[in-house]
Amino acid sequence: MINTSTENSFSALNPVSNNATQEKSNDELTQADFIELLVAQIKNQDPTEPMDSSEFMNQLTQSSVVNGLDELQTSFDSLSTKLTSDQSLQAAGLVGKSALLPGGEGLLTTGNSISGQISLAKPTSEVTINIFNSSGEQVRTLPLGANGAGDMLFKWDGFKDDGSVAAPGNYLVTADALIDGNQQAIEVSLESRIDSISINQNIDGSSGGTLLNLASGQSVSLNDIQQIR
Repeated sequence: MINTSTENSFSALNPVSNNATQEKSNDELTQADFIELLVAQIKNQDPTEPMDSSEFMNQLTQSSVVNGLDELQTSFDSLSTKLTSDQSLQAAGLVGKSALLPGGEGLLTTGNSISGQISLAKPTSEVTINIFNSSGEQVRTLPLGANGAGDMLFKWDGFKDDGSVAAPGNYLVTADALIDGNQQAIEVSLESRIDSISINQNIDGSSGGTLLNLASGQSVSLNDIQQIR
């Protein structure tokens, strides 16, 4: 009678039909399977040495925690996929616009110019922009005069110091400023057109974020962009 009562009690908790068609992996133990094992254990226990009820509750709690962690991981994976998809859709709308990127490496195309920006922490009495070709030869010096603290925009029209047109290609742009009587190098950020986007893949095949493919030939993370214009 004891066994019959126990079986009926647990059957009410776990009304699983013998003809259930739910698919699961051969090596996967679900919570329902775990409860069935506990029922079988109680049915076959020694009446003189009954199973400790606290041990039963501990095992059931551990099973619930494991299942909860699996469901939480699945939720996080789903959220990560959605965020990556949303970021990619936003980045697609940036194609054709200009990205402001630090580094000072710019591409000069025929009939076009190179635009950029420097940020001054203090007022300066003289700012100079220096343009170098891929061979390291300085082809143009742009004296911009005095300027206050803050962002300062500049543009190189593609002409060299001798008045000739510079050849299309990659150029390095640097800047220095006279601040408090001292000549200081200033970081340069240049504009580059966004030609396309792509999804970076990690070694394990998961998404590594959105990359912007620039006209300069660089592929950079969306997080590395200072400004979109």
